[in-house]
Amino acid sequence: MLAGIAETTGTPLKKLVQIAGEFTAFMKHANRDPDATLEIFTEADADLVLYMACHDFHRVAKGQPVELQVFEASWLAQVFKRVSDAPLRVQPIVRKCIRLFPGIRAAARAEQQRIGLEQLEKARLNPRLRMEIQREVVLPPPQE
Repeated sequence: MLAGIAETTGTPLKKLVQIAGEFTAFMKHANRDPDATLEIFTEADADLVLYMACHDFHRVAKGQPVELQVFEASWLAQVFKRVSDAPLRVQPIVRKCIRLFPGIRAAARAEQQRIGLEQLEKARLNPRLRMEIQREVVLPPPQE
């Protein structure tokens, strides 16, 4: 999953693994020091973790609720400073996402969230965005 995100975002896989490992270790062992804080966890990091969770959900459930689809699209609209920073095959998707969220790239965080919510409300009315979600994960039989 991280390899796919690394390819989509143009972020080196090694960097993603490092970031994910730091956050995972902190949260996994939170019971050891319940008053500890993760000082280096930024809003951009939270967005990346949410994007990864949305991506994982889609891979496991073979579909996504509209809320996850809208978050992924808004994240892709914002994550690259320039469209040309995105991998070539992702650039058309990024352009489309930018068109779906007019003004989001230059807006302050609160305004970005307002724009995202506005688009989510519209997306909820679009029946084409409703996906079948596999609610039971079925593992393949073991190979002999």
